[in-house]
Amino acid sequence: MEIMLHWEEPVSFVKGATAPVRKAWESLGIRTIGDLLLTLPRRYDDFSRITKIAEAQNGDFVTLEGTVVKCIKLNSFRKRFAIFRLMFEDETGKLNANFFNQPWVLEEFKPGRKIFLSGKIAIKAPYGKTLVSPIWEPAEARTLAAGKVAPVYGLAGTLIQKTYRRLMQYVLENVEWPEDAVAAGELERMKLLPLQEAIRAVHEPNSSNHAEQGRRRLAFDEVLGYQLALGAERKRSTEAGAPAIPFDQNFAKKFVESLPYPLTGDQKKSVWAALQDMERDQPMRRLIQGDVGSGKTVVAAFLAAHVHRHGYSVALLAPTDILARQHAITFQRLFAMHNIPFALVTRTDKRLYQGREEEVLKNEQVESLAAQGNVVLVGTHALLENGRLPKDLALAIVDEQHRFGVGQREALLLGSRDDGHVPHLLSMTATPIPRTLALTLYGDLDISLIVEKPAGRLPITTKVCHGEQREKAYQAIRDAIGRKEKAYIVCPLIDPSDALGVTSVTEEWKSLSKGPLEGIKLGLLHGRLKPKEKEETMEAFKNGDVDVLIATSVIEVGVDVPQATVIAIEGAERFGLAQLHQLRGRVGRSTMPSSCYLLTDTEGPGLERLMTMERVQDGFRLAEEDLKLRGSGQLLGTQQSGHEALTIARITDGDIISQARDEARRILDTDPDLTKHPLWKRAVEGMRDAAHLE
Repeated sequence: MEIMLHWEEPVSFVKGATAPVRKAWESLGIRTIGDLLLTLPRRYDDFSRITKIAEAQNGDFVTLEGTVVKCIKLNSFRKRFAIFRLMFEDETGKLNANFFNQPWVLEEFKPGRKIFLSGKIAIKAPYGKTLVSPIWEPAEARTLAAGKVAPVYGLAGTLIQKTYRRLMQYVLENVEWPEDAVAAGELERMKLLPLQEAIRAVHEPNSSNHAEQGRRRLAFDEVLGYQLALGAERKRSTEAGAPAIPFDQNFAKKFVESLPYPLTGDQKKSVWAALQDMERDQPMRRLIQGDVGSGKTVVAAFLAAHVHRHGYSVALLAPTDILARQHAITFQRLFAMHNIPFALVTRTDKRLYQGREEEVLKNEQVESLAAQGNVVLVGTHALLENGRLPKDLALAIVDEQHRFGVGQREALLLGSRDDGHVPHLLSMTATPIPRTLALTLYGDLDISLIVEKPAGRLPITTKVCHGEQREKAYQAIRDAIGRKEKAYIVCPLIDPSDALGVTSVTEEWKSLSKGPLEGIKLGLLHGRLKPKEKEETMEAFKNGDVDVLIATSVIEVGVDVPQATVIAIEGAERFGLAQLHQLRGRVGRSTMPSSCYLLTDTEGPGLERLMTMERVQDGFRLAEEDLKLRGSGQLLGTQQSGHEALTIARITDGDIISQARDEARRILDTDPDLTKHPLWKRAVEGMRDAAHLE
């Protein structure tokens, strides 16, 4: 009798999970049995229809059931490359299947053995029908893929699909299922599957529709837990109250006059809404959604200066060193005439401290600054370490909120002040989310939109370069360097197992340095570099030691180099339109003409989707277009670093998100402490404890 596996137990308890498998799962964020079951396949291969050899057509994905005729090793001129050919038949015909560097198949494929083969049919003269590296399974055992809709999981290390599927099958057979947190009546009303059936559906579906039903139920749980966590936090904050910040008209007027450019109408509206919120003794909870280059940081600096004027402290939390440093540089410039003490607090060695860049800010200095109060701190997660948050904190600003765990946001808001009050909260995001989705996703926040661009900003010319047209982009980069300007080249994350796109970006760097961009100073930036290395690379790019920065989408937000006027995005079809718009926003940050080149080899609908970028400059319109054209994708996208709060829910799940929001409100209205909902209480506590580190 097998020992039952429990939800919270480590994956090391899975029979057959070797050290390399556990290491691969660890790199994919899978540590417990629950993590494993809630990590969804990336896609599915449909091998459910068993086909006869005579019926199989070129390009078909098929499962064949038949008999081994024989298996032989073919001669090869390459010593390290061995080909093994399986001759296979059923009652309607014969075909060959080729396997590469797998000598063990000679022992497995004995003449007369009954097996399944699953793969893509290729018909080429003179070989006839062929399968290349197909999945094979014995006919005498329960299959993993043959005759099924087979899950395709994200991989890492030496982990292969067959091993992943086999171990998942074992877990599904031996797990002790947790109690369903949603009542049967509610599930029936919302037309959602029970939890156990939903998890089985995503890992062992009987059809594509069955898998989607399972995903929708898990998406509902994910959004509901998130909404409960945010709702509970808002309730506690409201009960605690906040320091009221009176509006100081004279100071506001002086600060606006000191700005290097006039505020746009949207910036003025956002500032005024926030100032009115902060006049009350109830905590402000406001989200500023600002299009790329719309000037959200200026709004944040204005509000920070206003709070400091009244004798209180401010903390701005950013998800990466690069973004925190960029905010600090902007604050330094805007605070220059107002004598506002501030510091940049990250985990790297170099800091900004009252405008002096080379001074290193030690832990005790940060704590001393926090204890003194009436200060503005800008930083990453390092701000949340003990003693670093000022006890008079009156305004917390969180940039790209969805990259932080609920627990981290709570650490910033709850318990930071000695008097029991909580600071006002201003969230900012440059991710264009359709307004209907934003209202449900950020249900605990009031929303301000900044769409207008500062005066003088020119539209960014966008061109799709197909195939050999890449040379246009390289010529534009060479021309820009000749004008003493700068450029970016962005490489996609090829696959989640591709170590954050490091391989592709490194290969691109090598290829371009010896090819189209030979002689130009190239820099390399990706998510696996240490924070100090990232900072040094960005400094080299800004000060002229690097002319072209070749990077992954780690530069998507927070990078502000006005001299950069050209960006080329390789494999552009792999990005959503909203993310392409974010990347495009890395240029056009000055009054100089700028251009964006989308490099692709795709055809058909994928190419048509990219052409939308040539016509549309508005990020919010693009988000709506993406919703129509792309039809799926994670709600908040995949990031180069950190973990998303929502990984199962998709941008098309508007009905699921609305249902989860309404259910969260119903639960919190009748059970604000979740004492009658222990399963959800435990889930919410888990969200608070979750680490979302850079």
